[in-house]
Amino acid sequence: MYLTTTHICCGGNKMLELKKNLSCCGGNSFNKTFQYCCLTNNNVEVRLKNQPCHSPPPTEAGPSEYVNCSGVLYRRGSGLNQCCGKDVYSLTDDNVLCCNGILYRNVPEQSECVGGVIYTQNQIKMLTCGSEVYDHKKQLCCSGHLYNKIKAECCGNLLLKYNNNQICCSSSTHAMIYDTKQEHLCCGHYYYNTSLWSCCAEHLKPTPKTDSYPPEYRLKPLTDLIPDICHKTVLFGKVESVVLRQKWRDIVLRVIVAVSELSQGTLLHVSLDHCSSPALENSMTYLWEENNRKYKPLSIPVDVTSDIHMFFTACDLNLMQALKRSVNTCSHMRHIHGVFSMQVHF
Repeated sequence: MYLTTTHICCGGNKMLELKKNLSCCGGNSFNKTFQYCCLTNNNVEVRLKNQPCHSPPPTEAGPSEYVNCSGVLYRRGSGLNQCCGKDVYSLTDDNVLCCNGILYRNVPEQSECVGGVIYTQNQIKMLTCGSEVYDHKKQLCCSGHLYNKIKAECCGNLLLKYNNNQICCSSSTHAMIYDTKQEHLCCGHYYYNTSLWSCCAEHLKPTPKTDSYPPEYRLKPLTDLIPDICHKTVLFGKVESVVLRQKWRDIVLRVIVAVSELSQGTLLHVSLDHCSSPALENSMTYLWEENNRKYKPLSIPVDVTSDIHMFFTACDLNLMQALKRSVNTCSHMRHIHGVFSMQVHF
């Protein structure tokens, strides 16, 4: 799956970033400034503009005359014609859907293409695991395979079975399963001996401390949190800045979209216990839970387009209603402990 506004698909299997003067010629790309696409004996190949193109005469897929669909040339005919792999279709065609470079016809109305799979209206609230559609309330997807949600959970791409004397230790980049041991705790994706090491914000230190506290929880992929998180007050927030203040980690959090009365763009000042909280990265967006104006991150970094849409769809929430609250002229800075309140005007 790719966005036609940012990428181009050549030959049905090569996806390239869409750049000025870049076009497809069969399974290859070419720069229209100094190259052209030559059709010879029903084959296409890239030639320099000073190179001849033999029988039939040189044919360049110009924007006004032809449309080049993965090496197959079509008369443009209408400005509404679009490529889908090697096929062409019009935006005015009914019951037609381009999904992952394949053109489907006679599809039900309001169908969507997600991850290369077509969903009808009744399936839109379902998720995909590999090429299969599954009910996230009963099953979980680990590394492209489906499992019973009651008996296990995902640990990254691994499967952690319950009641198996094992533990999952994970960070935003790795996840590991260990056999449980006494006097051992997780520190990010490490499982360490507390008599030899201490942990602070998912980093190990060779200085054991008797007063150190283990991490309260681990960040999980967004799909692992659904549906349990659907009925809680949550928001998607981007970490704008982080400052350490003794044992506290002060974070300026910008609300992207919230399942609450918070508007998009609102700035929150969140204070977390530094050592016992997961490590967070600047400029990354996480799912946060709000409880009595206290916030904590729940997910690993999310994609602000696909993940947010998937969350609102799977949880049967109204994304457009949440976005309408974003139409304002200012953002508010709030301290979660109520120490200060100020307005920042844009």
